[in-house]
Amino acid sequence: MDRDDQIRQAAFAHCKALAHRFSGVVPWSAIEAGFHIEGEHVYLSGKARGIHRPRQMQRGVLSIKTSRPRKGRTARYDDSLGDDGYFSYAFQGDDPNNRDNQALRESFEDQSPLIYFYALLPGLYQILYPCYLMDWDALALRYSVAVGSQFEFTRSGEIRAVTQPIDRRYSTIEAKVRLHQAEFRERVLTAYDRRCAISGLPIPDLLQAAHIIPDRDERGRPEVSNGLCLSTLHHTAYDRHLLGIDPDGVIHIAEAVLAQQDGPTLERGIKAFHGQRIQLPRQEKDWPNREYLAERFEMFEANR
Repeated sequence: MDRDDQIRQAAFAHCKALAHRFSGVVPWSAIEAGFHIEGEHVYLSGKARGIHRPRQMQRGVLSIKTSRPRKGRTARYDDSLGDDGYFSYAFQGDDPNNRDNQALRESFEDQSPLIYFYALLPGLYQILYPCYLMDWDALALRYSVAVGSQFEFTRSGEIRAVTQPIDRRYSTIEAKVRLHQAEFRERVLTAYDRRCAISGLPIPDLLQAAHIIPDRDERGRPEVSNGLCLSTLHHTAYDRHLLGIDPDGVIHIAEAVLAQQDGPTLERGIKAFHGQRIQLPRQEKDWPNREYLAERFEMFEANR
């Protein structure tokens, strides 16, 4: 294994640890810190540039990054989800032959794997790897990025030499679904100050973004107004129609549940909220859609 591959392997292992530590959504501060390999400090990505090759690497790039701009700013690098099923990423600047774009060209020619830091919100990233450049369009100043499969790693973590992609289009589509889910969750949890709308539970690892109108419905878009921040317990109860929320935000517990007698979890964790109101986000624009709540509440009443 040459030095570049050693750095990539160590970077992938570090990214795996970061994703585990931060439950999938990694803050920029953790990415910016980089990692160490054989006593050397290697940076995963640069703050000012979206295309990054650390000084220790000789060819290709280690990572690409897109950022969600804060209010009033524009994105330096424009990326989108292309019609071909892959990510579409813009060149750095308008010269295909500049240093950054030439490094990308080397990754494309070698089909060397890289890391894609995809911004969900300003300062928060989902880490996608291994990724590959699948197309190179010097006229349009864009290229396509595919997400590879974890099966491209050996048991020891080394990167297998693959001559044919392992259905990278399918892997990329799966990655896009995960990104949309992660972005929806982050937006909903942020709107509710990372507290359950029913119980006020403040532990993010136990919170989920519940759709009011299910995402399988064409209206079930991943918008904050179609979401509720709920604990795993209350999300499950909501989806199973054991708990309903009317258009005024009043919580209703199914009669079958109210009739049961058991320990403190049932009494304090479920039944005690009957007749109370949910806690709303601070900004009115993030409040749950009343029409959606009404439609979902009809489903609750029909099932209780």
